Amino acid sequence: MLSSIFEPESVAVIGASNNESKWGGRILKNLLSGFQGKIYPVNPNENIIQGLDSYPSVLDIPGTVELGVIIVPYKYVISIAEECGKKGVKGLVVVSAGFSESGNEGAELELVSIARKYGMRMIGPNTLGIVNERARLNASIIGRLPHPGSISFITQSGSLGLALAEWTIATELGLSKVISTGNKAETDDVDLIEYLSSDPSTGVVAMYIEGIKRGRKFLDAARNIKKPIVAIKTGRSKRGAKAVFSHTGSIAGSDEVYSAAFRQAGILRVDTIDELFDAALAFSCQPLPPGNNVAIFSNGGGASIVAADECEKQGINIADLTEETKEKIKKVIPEFASVSNPIDTAGTVSFKIYNDSIKALHDDPNVDAIIVIYVHTMISNAMPPAEAVVEMKQKCDKETGKKPIIACWMGGMGTEEGVDLLNSGCIPNYPVPERAVKALSALIKHREFLEKVKTGDAKAGKCL
Repeated sequence: MLSSIFEPESVAVIGASNNESKWGGRILKNLLSGFQGKIYPVNPNENIIQGLDSYPSVLDIPGTVELGVIIVPYKYVISIAEECGKKGVKGLVVVSAGFSESGNEGAELELVSIARKYGMRMIGPNTLGIVNERARLNASIIGRLPHPGSISFITQSGSLGLALAEWTIATELGLSKVISTGNKAETDDVDLIEYLSSDPSTGVVAMYIEGIKRGRKFLDAARNIKKPIVAIKTGRSKRGAKAVFSHTGSIAGSDEVYSAAFRQAGILRVDTIDELFDAALAFSCQPLPPGNNVAIFSNGGGASIVAADECEKQGINIADLTEETKEKIKKVIPEFASVSNPIDTAGTVSFKIYNDSIKALHDDPNVDAIIVIYVHTMISNAMPPAEAVVEMKQKCDKETGKKPIIACWMGGMGTEEGVDLLNSGCIPNYPVPERAVKALSALIKHREFLEKVKTGDAKAGKCL
């Protein structure tokens, strides 16, 4: 039934407006910018809205309506939900606020009762909407559709979710779905995880969580999905927990209990927003490593040492390279450079050095994953090593025993073309070594979860 929300054939925008600065105007405009199904504005005070016929009530719409997006003052929501039920609407996205987050639990229970009475699924209330890039559906106030990708982002915070979605668009990080859960009155994290588990366009689930309503069922759902789940759970401090309750009406719960429960369910808990999307990016683009032995290749010794130190913190082993691998790399790097792992080319950069070295490392049976670092200088070019990484990854992907390759192009200005090439080649790139290592650590931890915790049959996705 959640398909009626994320994959509808028709949408009614109840509270639509000609004023695009209002939420009803913004959401209608967003729908019109990409959605190919029927769109029906509903507003008793308007005849034409943004070029479409407007209807006084959803009951006056001549065709069928699969999804209703409600954007009206709180006092009208209950009666409009009832009308949607009578119309045969299958799904609701209730943007309107003023329910449990404001202490009005009774009205929220009544809204849920109406939805269940008519068999409607509901996101919200107090949501900023939902996005399904594959369906070209933007029923939210996010300004534009994201780039195509396999990351589905569930967020309990509407404004934070909006900001992060806009940020991913600006950085060209691909998303499949953005779901602002709001108060989780009828549809909660359990329902969404179960839906995304079988969603072919979702390869990894990223979550911003303030509180969980059905704890045991949530953990069971997470354990039953083999797709990786990466989550930030806020409310660690007493002040943070108090803010969580006033924000969405959720009880934050003991932080230690959440951490332990997440581990038992195979959920990767991260501490920062950078880590959330860094891990999600790696999952969306790279295979899981068969083990936790990494090779580090860099043109800068300092950067490779930073990466090695972070590997130790994360419990990742620096692989012992075979003599055959060392001999292959010796042939392409300067005599004064080091072939010990981490490998340092002593500032020397060329397509051949990176290409041949990555191939040697990929073929080494002692290596499970590779971190490739490029440190930019005024006399070096970021493109040749990027071209080598992308070309070699494509060749290696055709072979059995694929291994993840994580990139770190450092230096900012002057690296843009190389970074763009890495992105287009589905090589996850990070601006500093620590972030690259933490992203690899997420891949390793999820492999361990699959071996020890996960029970489901769904498979993790790849870059789309």
